Amino acid sequence: MKKGISKIEHAFHLILSLATAGIWFVIYLFRIIYVVTQNKTEPISTKDKIMSEVNKLNEKIPKATEIGTYTKRKFSSIEEAEDDEYFEFSDDYTFEAVGESHYRENLLAIIEKNNAHKLGELQVDAVMVQEPNNKFDEFAVAIFIDNKKVGHVSSDYSFEVTTYIDEKNLNGIKVKAVVGWNTGNPNPPIGVRLDFNF
Repeated sequence: MKKGISKIEHAFHLILSLATAGIWFVIYLFRIIYVVTQNKTEPISTKDKIMSEVNKLNEKIPKATEIGTYTKRKFSSIEEAEDDEYFEFSDDYTFEAVGESHYRENLLAIIEKNNAHKLGELQVDAVMVQEPNNKFDEFAVAIFIDNKKVGHVSSDYSFEVTTYIDEKNLNGIKVKAVVGWNTGNPNPPIGVRLDFNF
């Protein structure tokens, strides 16, 4: 490990230089040259190099936050549900995604993977993840199934969902979802609905 001359040692050399009318200053100069030379030639250990690189990388990587698992709120009565601000989502799978048509290939791959073409409906886990760099919605929340983007939360509710995720100190949240399509249509639109009511 590199070591320099301490402040106390500097002061000691200066006092001796003054006391000896500058004679000690020559010794002090030799000491400075020796320390500088040693610091230039002293090899840095492999461990120090690795730790230095790791520290540089850690400064660039934002702190990872985890994905939480959502449990849908249950109401004790219809009256309680009706009084809730998000009553329209109190029934199962009533929170609809938007933009699924842009991710049709991803949805078809998920249906194919589950061999579900003839079922018309597939229950899966989805993850809602904040997408702060989205150019259309600063509060955008993307929806992923099997690590494939399949849609977004509507901009009507993206601020509320982003706030909900932030309040839980999470980056995203896993929810139950259903993928649905019309089996009687050879090229049906595919929709995604979430079991989510804030």
